[in-house]
Amino acid sequence: FEQTRAAGIDALCPGALFDPRAFEPCGYSMNAILYKSYYTMHITPEEGSSYASFETNQKLASYTSLINNVVRSFKPRRFVMTLMADEGGLKEMKPNGNPLASDNSCPFTKIVIPPKFKGGKESTYKRTNLASVKVEDDCCCMMGNWTIAEDLVDDNNDTQGMRYRGMSFA
Repeated sequence: FEQTRAAGIDALCPGALFDPRAFEPCGYSMNAILYKSYYTMHITPEEGSSYASFETNQKLASYTSLINNVVRSFKPRRFVMTLMADEGGLKEMKPNGNPLASDNSCPFTKIVIPPKFKGGKESTYKRTNLASVKVEDDCCCMMGNWTIAEDLVDDNNDTQGMRYRGMSFA
């Protein structure tokens, strides 16, 4: 659990019961439960093809804070976000709580991740793609792709003192 705490992963699911695993030569998986919600994370750091994922079924009126914390933890250059919900669940969300909304109530074409600490720099991601499909009678699957704003990244893949990784997460 020291690795989970040191990486700040425990802060993504406060109060949850964790079952973390580290793998040789590299890799990490975590499952956590808090009441009726689950969280799962998988990280495979490989040269040239790293992958990280974070998934939860936690019901929130707005996912903005959770998304900000996950993106701030991984610092990806690009990421994919997927949301599956029934139409009733989508209606319960705050108007600005769904970054995959495609109507005029929430025109998320970018996500701005505030700094973790005072004096830090924010990160801006631009949405490059959006898709939505109805899976069953009332179940929607929405997916969007975001990339770090290129004007923020220099030749060393460094932006404002933060090293951004070439991984994606879903």
